Amino acid sequence: MKKVIYNLTIALLLAACATTKTTTSIDDDVKSSDVPVQEQVEVLDRTKPPEPGPAPEIQLGEFESFTLSNGLKVFVVENHKLPRVAFSLVLDLDPILEGDNAGYISAAGQLMTRGTTSRTKAQIDEEVDFIGATLSTSASGVYASSLTKHLDKILELMADVTLRPSFQQEELDKIIKETISGLQANKDDPDAIARNVRNVLRYGKNHPYGEQITEETVAKIDIEACKAYYHQYFRPNIAYLAIVGDINKSDAQNMVEKYFGEWEPGEVPRFEYDIPEAPQRTEVAIVDRPQSVQSVINITYPIVLKTGHPDVIKSRVMNTILGGGFSSNLTENIREDKGYTYHAGSSLSSDRLVGNFNAAASVRNEVTDSAVVEFLYELNRIRDE
Repeated sequence: MKKVIYNLTIALLLAACATTKTTTSIDDDVKSSDVPVQEQVEVLDRTKPPEPGPAPEIQLGEFESFTLSNGLKVFVVENHKLPRVAFSLVLDLDPILEGDNAGYISAAGQLMTRGTTSRTKAQIDEEVDFIGATLSTSASGVYASSLTKHLDKILELMADVTLRPSFQQEELDKIIKETISGLQANKDDPDAIARNVRNVLRYGKNHPYGEQITEETVAKIDIEACKAYYHQYFRPNIAYLAIVGDINKSDAQNMVEKYFGEWEPGEVPRFEYDIPEAPQRTEVAIVDRPQSVQSVINITYPIVLKTGHPDVIKSRVMNTILGGGFSSNLTENIREDKGYTYHAGSSLSSDRLVGNFNAAASVRNEVTDSAVVEFLYELNRIRDE
């Protein structure tokens, strides 16, 4: 240690000496031409954006695939960096209009992890927690992940909730109670109110995207409707299983065949809906809440932009400029220049049925009208410029 300190001290002293030497007067016998002339530093013009660099290379993982005899399509992406594997099962479903008991489809998805014919909810939770895994279900799929050494166990649990849910009435009663409690809380949430209003205006109440789940519809959910949904739609011939992680195709195929090979295929109904049309002129909907200190502004309409259309990328670039980040036009105008809000932004989404555009901000009550004017200004500007 003393040697290190000594060497460091010498280095510092030498550096000090060197500095002293460079600051002394130039000897008379040293010509001025020998002294390097300080180069001029080019001033950066921050008003001009830098030239774009080369586009980064996108490296997608190579995948292998196979299909079981029951129609289940499986995709495997090997990634051995970590000893983990993730499973994502997705159903290729059309949106469904639920009707008077809207909410039963979501309830059916939640019920799948709340008990099977061989396990209670508590047993499922305990077994998943014991191996440090993740397991969740929804109305359109199942997700699981675990360490590689627990692959057999987590896939067996995943298959159990997928193929053998028991649909217990007592668990449905809990879900109904939880859902109604959430809906009641949303009555005091301006953003939730605005979201419901804009969906109805954008799609209409008779479209799956505009249908509203209410306390009344949730109260009408019964266990038979949940069972019927599951038996009708959870079929392997419309399912995709993506497996990513520390596993190879051969092992994946053996395990999937073992646990999902008995899953029976079946006919699944398909639906078509009229495409919602944008209004011919501007329509204004107001929800009056005198106790609110802010106004939630949403400017929205449906757009015909299906997934995979050539205009999808172009539209995303346009939206990034308009309201897709903190350097966007909406943010620069309504936040930075006017100071009306902390965040103003927009989104533009493609969809297999119908896409949508939405621009939004929460502003102080007294500047609501002014904020709307600026929104319209920016929308017109990006269209015309």
